[in-house]
Amino acid sequence: MSGCEKLLEKIAERFGCKIWVCEKIGKRISHIPGLKAGEERFVPPMVGFEDEEYVVFVQVNEMSEQLRTMCEKVIECVRSDRKDHPSSRKRDT
Repeated sequence: MSGCEKLLEKIAERFGCKIWVCEKIGKRISHIPGLKAGEERFVPPMVGFEDEEYVVFVQVNEMSEQLRTMCEKVIECVRSDRKDHPSSRKRDT
């Protein structure tokens, strides 16, 4: 289990949410396999944090500033991990 997966598990447990990471590929958003944690919730997904390349979605009753900060750390982790292990995906333009 990668450090990013462990961080997602920690967030899901701490906030009682489902959380997953997607990558922006051109005009599409694609789930990154393995980067999800938590149990399905019966609330609509919200954007926890996003930048120009990634989006972290969460299913939680209420978004807190602390959860938003943790979502930002997830993207930092994914970015760092991907820099060390480049994706084989090609970007649409």
